[in-house]
Amino acid sequence: MSEKRGERSCLAVMYHYVRDSSATAFPDIRALTPDLFTRQLDWLQERCTIVSVEDLSRALDGAQALPPRAALLTFDDGFIDHFATVFPVLRARGLSGVFFIAHDACGPSPRVLGVHKTHFLLARLGAQALGRAVLQESGIAADVAGRSGSVFGNDRWDAKDEHAVRHLLNYELPIDEAERVLDLLFARHIGDMGTFARSLYLDEAQIRAMAATGITFGYHTRSHRMLSRLDPAQQREELAGGVEWIRALTGQATVPFCYPWGGVKTYTAETVRALGDFGYSLAFNTVRRRLRIGHDGRYELPRVDTRDLPPYTQGEEGTQTPAMAQEWLALSERSESKG
Repeated sequence: MSEKRGERSCLAVMYHYVRDSSATAFPDIRALTPDLFTRQLDWLQERCTIVSVEDLSRALDGAQALPPRAALLTFDDGFIDHFATVFPVLRARGLSGVFFIAHDACGPSPRVLGVHKTHFLLARLGAQALGRAVLQESGIAADVAGRSGSVFGNDRWDAKDEHAVRHLLNYELPIDEAERVLDLLFARHIGDMGTFARSLYLDEAQIRAMAATGITFGYHTRSHRMLSRLDPAQQREELAGGVEWIRALTGQATVPFCYPWGGVKTYTAETVRALGDFGYSLAFNTVRRRLRIGHDGRYELPRVDTRDLPPYTQGEEGTQTPAMAQEWLALSERSESKG
């Protein structure tokens, strides 16, 4: 595949947990270690120009071109990792990034989001035990737990049993029932959710401190519910107020957005329309490829995962550049050679 003359692309890279899980009470949480994070930044900086989300927005508007081999760093979910580990590294390197936060996690009264209750319960109990506990507490038919589906998009590193439990909790069970079961199991096996939330997520003071240095924040809905499971009015409730909240915290003129989970089946055409109505500047999904200016809509911008790039390959240190990175670099080189 070749690119048209003058067309530019951007490699938007997606991060979540950045921590040494082995040194925590939850060693099985799948995270990018600080060492691998810095090594991946080394790889990106050697080959790419790291741009800001404002640079990308101006390129989407046609106001400026992106540099060749542009890359954008994005961080989801508002973890404390992003203040304690990521922020100092970016400052030391003079790099920018965009951090997506949910109000229920990072607001004045933080609570553990359902997606993260699932992560930590999987880490504490394992997939089989958690699946049995969910079935017992919910009374759902056992055969549902074996479904996997593709609603979450491409994640080839998910173990089959973990994928089935996540699908059950986040897609098959009614939303209120899943929240009830998760709350019960979290309290039973992990502890007080308020205390845990305060140790897991950024607070508003940390957000302000990061924003004061030029870091950009975006919205990640109020509660990280899967938007495609909500009716249009409920979707708007999840999206409303995000622009105003982040502007008040950071002083930003514009506020970007990213979809919870982010696969194309996790939001709807109504979601995209509502984002425009509420004034979000752009939005990212998790379709795992580079984004192309002029081809991708500003509210459906794809991203690759940290595990798609060196030195992180299938959860382990890799020695070869994965095919996705090779393909992107080859396309960038052909684009540059065409002027």
